Amino acid sequence: MSIQSLTVYLGSGGKAPEMFKEEAQNFGAYLAQNNIRTVYGGMDAGTMGKLANGALSKGGDVLGVIPTSIKDRDFVHKLLLEQGKMIIVDGMWERKKILVDEGDAAIALPGGYGTIDEIFEFLYWGIKGYHNKPLGLLNINNYWTPLIDFIEHISHEGELEKRAMEALFIDDDPVALLKKLEGYHPRHEVKRIKGVETYISYIEESNLEPTQRPIVIEHTNVEEVYRLANALVLKQLNKITRPIGVYDKDRLFEKFKLWVYTAAADRFITPYCPEMAVYAEEREVLQQLIDMHIHVSVDLHEKWDETEKKKRS
Repeated sequence: MSIQSLTVYLGSGGKAPEMFKEEAQNFGAYLAQNNIRTVYGGMDAGTMGKLANGALSKGGDVLGVIPTSIKDRDFVHKLLLEQGKMIIVDGMWERKKILVDEGDAAIALPGGYGTIDEIFEFLYWGIKGYHNKPLGLLNINNYWTPLIDFIEHISHEGELEKRAMEALFIDDDPVALLKKLEGYHPRHEVKRIKGVETYISYIEESNLEPTQRPIVIEHTNVEEVYRLANALVLKQLNKITRPIGVYDKDRLFEKFKLWVYTAAADRFITPYCPEMAVYAEEREVLQQLIDMHIHVSVDLHEKWDETEKKKRS
């Protein structure tokens, strides 16, 4: 397949190590130099901003997609707004749909809960037949290794759908990863869909309160891991306060938890984010942990570099 437009998922945390920012900027420049359009989430913060600026510095074509709720905030890419290279949408779900639609393929650079939500959503939509595009994980400095181990582990256990694994590629070299994506041959037709609501399986905020029913993850298939990632994102955004519990009888989520602590150590998520879900091998223990749950409120500004914020003010 020919890749003329690439969707890139990555983090907005300004406190991430400089190495990740440099790699994102270099990747954006490489895409521009090879006439590949960069499609991403529209922020000018952290590795997201570096990716866009790297592509723009080489005269590349960049498209941002941003929800109206954050289009006027400090960290939206102002130049793309001024140039008319920003699609402004009503909500996050429409944003995610456009990001998938506008790219011939997708690559995930290091990021936090939002990025893994996009990874597993991309895989889920693929196995549901809503797209037939490949996804790559760019494993910079082994950042994705715990998550890759998790995916390989649960795939070995037989619960991760084969179609998802066929469309997933991994490499620590961006050029090699792009070549792998180009070699992908879709094996199914894309289903026609009527709207965003039929496109997505997610936790609707309107149904969450005031019951406070816990969100319990019991399996390691793509849809359940996607539900977990989506719940973590909503909780990070303080959209929900419901407890999140993972019934991990076979301890398959140990690698997933290791990635969570890796993301926190590299500042792609805040230090409080690992406390947003509880895990247990026994149902009774899990219920006890859920009953003891205390909602942890997160200030996303903790992810961003205050010096960068001052420059924009």
